[in-house]
Amino acid sequence: MLVAWLMMLLLGLADEPEALFLGNLAAAEQGDVQAMHDVAYRFEHGMAVEPDLAAAIAWYERAAAGGNDGSMLNLGILHHFGRGVPQDPELEAHWFQRAADAGNVQAMLNLGVMYGTGEWFEQDYARAMELYRQAAALGDMYAMYNLGVMYEHGQGVAVDDAESVRWFQRSARAGYPPAQEELAARGIDWE
Repeated sequence: MLVAWLMMLLLGLADEPEALFLGNLAAAEQGDVQAMHDVAYRFEHGMAVEPDLAAAIAWYERAAAGGNDGSMLNLGILHHFGRGVPQDPELEAHWFQRAADAGNVQAMLNLGVMYGTGEWFEQDYARAMELYRQAAALGDMYAMYNLGVMYEHGQGVAVDDAESVRWFQRSARAGYPPAQEELAARGIDWE
């Protein structure tokens, strides 16, 4: 594969999607964890290659074993929807937790939703709030908004309108339209 990619590079075809895939595949086969994730994503979505969920999962698992938090997140998403793997809330949470522990903001948010809604397992507002705070500290506008909602409705905390507005304002300033609309409806400036 590497030889084919090098030939394409020399012929000026390396910008073609197939050539890029071959280059990523060669790097992945040599242990490049980010390339493993990229190959998995291409197999999952059929980008420059026929879609192949089994191959995608195998590459995501290899990349996750190498510490790639995006692959951990995607494995959780696949388990959420049951795409190529059993729909399994415990494995979904397992992969989201590993990704969150590795600093993946989207995984923190997803876990927060899982705990906050109680749809997948026992509702735990305190845990949801902890995860939203972690994601918000990293700049996630959705987590900021969710914190505003939790303070507005007293979910795991006492109702606190001032704290709710503060989180909605942070989310609005970060560019989240629902937070901007919430504040505008209340006649509160967010800029």
